[in-house]
Amino acid sequence: MAIHAVVPVKSLARAKSRLAGRLSLDERRNLVVEMLGRVLATLLGCRGVALADVWVISADSEVLALAGSVGARTILDSADDLNGALEQARVFLTTAGVAAMLVIPADVPLIAPADVFALVDALMGGGDLALVTDRQGNGTNALGMRLPSALPFRFGEQSADLHRESAAALGLHLQIYTSPTLSLDVDDSESLGRYRELACANRTSQ
Repeated sequence: MAIHAVVPVKSLARAKSRLAGRLSLDERRNLVVEMLGRVLATLLGCRGVALADVWVISADSEVLALAGSVGARTILDSADDLNGALEQARVFLTTAGVAAMLVIPADVPLIAPADVFALVDALMGGGDLALVTDRQGNGTNALGMRLPSALPFRFGEQSADLHRESAAALGLHLQIYTSPTLSLDVDDSESLGRYRELACANRTSQ
């Protein structure tokens, strides 16, 4: 089964606005680029083993250039929001005959190869969908699905429950994967501090 990973990335000019009180725009841009680099390094390291290919969809030319420079493939985002961008990517991949896709946000920088393999295994094992929540169990930090799929993308507030409800309404077999690394998404001061702490600990232990 050919499984492709898709990483949606907002424009860097709108980078991590919830951290505006702590970081300058340049610092927020650098943070997004740093986290995207980590996510892509993990996903690209799984290409040819667990993943057939890795895509970045964004309306930002700098993001697309960065993604292309490290070996990811790119899609120019023509939608107005995250869910629209993901629908655009899904239509593109479905039309191309791709069997399944993983949606991996750019702000889960601690994602590990084991996370990728677990999501792939869930789909390879017969699941229609695989979902990873954030630490609070409210948000969706990763979503895998077999294609074609009618599941509406519901990223935003309480997206984990919304994705669960949509899956149940469509009669789709959903598997929940719990991960201490993939559950950390950096979008506020607390999660930023936790990311810096864990990233530093990882570098020290290497």
